[in-house]
Amino acid sequence: MARGRRSTKWRNDLQAIIARCWVPDLFYRNAPYGPFEAKTAFSDEKRKAVITGLLSGTTQDMTIRDSGAFLDALDAEGVTGPVGTVGYCMGGARALNAAATYPDRIIAAASFHGGNLASDAADSPHRKAASIKARVYVGTAGVDRSFPPEQAARLAEALRVAEVDHVIENYAGMAHGWCVPDHSAYDAAGAERHWKRLATLFAETLG
Repeated sequence: MARGRRSTKWRNDLQAIIARCWVPDLFYRNAPYGPFEAKTAFSDEKRKAVITGLLSGTTQDMTIRDSGAFLDALDAEGVTGPVGTVGYCMGGARALNAAATYPDRIIAAASFHGGNLASDAADSPHRKAASIKARVYVGTAGVDRSFPPEQAARLAEALRVAEVDHVIENYAGMAHGWCVPDHSAYDAAGAERHWKRLATLFAETLG
């Protein structure tokens, strides 16, 4: 019975999160575009070129400024309390950079199969660890060229030195994209595990 109640709780927490979730379009500057199928997007060269252009043309600085606009829009709607942020793939670094830029507003930040979280780039999130006040959760793919072990170690050290409350968890056996249902790397058990972690993070920080 206790196990069943725990299972129900995280699912209820997840439903509460979804009900209050806002999903911005990172690529609105390039609209219209797509749609793309995750399973074939990078195997078709024409689609791959379009997606690569969207990714490279949307800088961290753009997303940071957009995050401020999103927070202002929430304020205008009367939503003025603390918020959480989560990103997948390229969104992982953006979630952490947003937390570093707006530390008095963002109190929880999560990344799943995020890439380049501790790269050599000047705008890499690990360089801003000292500005983060949020609780941070990073779920990494077991093998991910965009976030290799040396980057994971660098991020962990930066967060530790900055005294950021954080967890970096390795999803052994998972490949980049395992959370996305229509992705070729999708793993149902791994995806459910990630939902549990996200629901717990937001329930404990945002209530």
